[in-house]
Amino acid sequence: MKRVAFIFLSIFFLLPLFAQSPAKYWVQFKDKKGTPYTIEQPLRFLSQAALDRRAKYNIQITEQDLPVNPAYIEEVLKLDSNMLLMTRSKWLNGITIYSEVENIEELIRELSFVIDCERTIPMEEKEEIITDPFFFNNEENVAPQIDIPDDLDYGQGTEQIRINNTHWLHRLGFKGEGIKMMLLDGGFLNTDTIRHFELLRSQNRLRGARHYAQLGANPFGAGSHGTMVLATIASYLPGELVGSAPGVTVWLAQTEDGRSENKIEEDNWVVGAEWADSLGVQVINSSLGYSKFDDTTKTRTYAEMDGKHSRASIAASYLASKGIILCNSMGNDGNKPWKYLTSPAEAEDILAVGGVNIEGKRAPFSSYGPTSDGRIKPDAVAVGWNTYVANQRGITLRSNGTSFSSPIMAGMVACLWQAFPEKNAFEIMEAVRLSGDQVHAPDSSLGYGITDLLKAYNILLQKDISKINIDLETYAVSKNQVTLLIEVDKPTDIVVVSNLKSKPETKVSKKITLKPGKNKIEIKTPKLAKKNKYDFIDLMILEEEGNTLLSQFVVGYEKLQKNKK
Repeated sequence: MKRVAFIFLSIFFLLPLFAQSPAKYWVQFKDKKGTPYTIEQPLRFLSQAALDRRAKYNIQITEQDLPVNPAYIEEVLKLDSNMLLMTRSKWLNGITIYSEVENIEELIRELSFVIDCERTIPMEEKEEIITDPFFFNNEENVAPQIDIPDDLDYGQGTEQIRINNTHWLHRLGFKGEGIKMMLLDGGFLNTDTIRHFELLRSQNRLRGARHYAQLGANPFGAGSHGTMVLATIASYLPGELVGSAPGVTVWLAQTEDGRSENKIEEDNWVVGAEWADSLGVQVINSSLGYSKFDDTTKTRTYAEMDGKHSRASIAASYLASKGIILCNSMGNDGNKPWKYLTSPAEAEDILAVGGVNIEGKRAPFSSYGPTSDGRIKPDAVAVGWNTYVANQRGITLRSNGTSFSSPIMAGMVACLWQAFPEKNAFEIMEAVRLSGDQVHAPDSSLGYGITDLLKAYNILLQKDISKINIDLETYAVSKNQVTLLIEVDKPTDIVVVSNLKSKPETKVSKKITLKPGKNKIEIKTPKLAKKNKYDFIDLMILEEEGNTLLSQFVVGYEKLQKNKK
């Protein structure tokens, strides 16, 4: 009898260790001591493209870039022979694991090299093990088969391109060619087959895809949110729908799990961003946001919208310093009780993107800023209300959400950076903010306002040589006249020289004496040739004495189209 009682008690005390309680956990380590990786051998953990990007902008490899110590991972895995390693984060020095042991969190916390262990998703069912994992990595050379024309027929998407003057960048020859972009999103159902991405695929610009929410799953097999998002960037169906960067090169990472809403998705987001860094990606679009979770104990407060609480936001704030620009949707809570932006839109040094319609009216659902620590948001604004996208069946249709204004902006940023490859991520983002139509009076609704990409182009065009404050009333005109806004503190003589880009030899010069204070000057330029649909006005402002260049501008010139009766 005593022997039976002893066996019963032994089993009872062992139950906590072996009880079935499937869940995933974030495990954060104290340091990277003993790691076999070194800063001196970065090709072991970063691609040559990533190293080239960092070298271009003089960005150092640091200990933060070193992979997690494999010895630490091994010690964690020893605690449960059935434990699965899901993902690992270099920047945050941690891993996500799956275990069915009920008290695994306590066991992990006892390890001397562990700072924290947090359950990020309680699971009702066991993790599905995919025995034949999906793999897509296109290593074929990007091989353009046709040149994308500069003057594009955007079809139904015309106005969502023109409101930000993106068509002028395309006409200058910048359509995203050579720029590497990653999308962090939900599923990309049928992206590998639908007609909108035929050119993307045929030119080998669809480079890779991974599923971080369910390791080994096919991101092309379920969930269409990412498909619709990509359509705003990379569609190429002239006369029907052309995206904001039809020449861009793309990788896809599914970090969102459509089966639930839990903190693990933020950790998936982090490793997706790190994958982008390792590939040499320059622009990331994330049409994702987090504030509420199925586990209500994890729900965030507005006070936590400061870029320092969400692991996704912390990682997002590192991106620019590594040479990457993140465009992130503001969120769709503007007409809900929460109303504010969500993580990681509140991260530092990113572009959070709000939404309007094609007439410039704020989308009622577009989430409000600022961040809880007072930073202006959104940083940029594009069309997210009645936006033309493509669904998983290859049908062009309208949809709503800052999920679509953000990728439109990401495509625009790709084109802008293509035009100024020598500028770093911070300089490109600052030009985007300064080009907003509310830059002089930003608010919590649309932040810096609707972004003007042609103005951003001109901001970056300046060589920081101007001794006086010079701006243009508008950067696109419909007649041969440009309005200069110039402020000086003393009488100043200048010379304004203009010519059409198509006829650089035909110049018009005008000498002007500026009065102290603000000056508004109308400048007549050469006329647009009747045979041309559009042209560009090259404008130079020179100091009369010595002909020193003060500023230069490129102005879009297009005659107004007459309405056909």
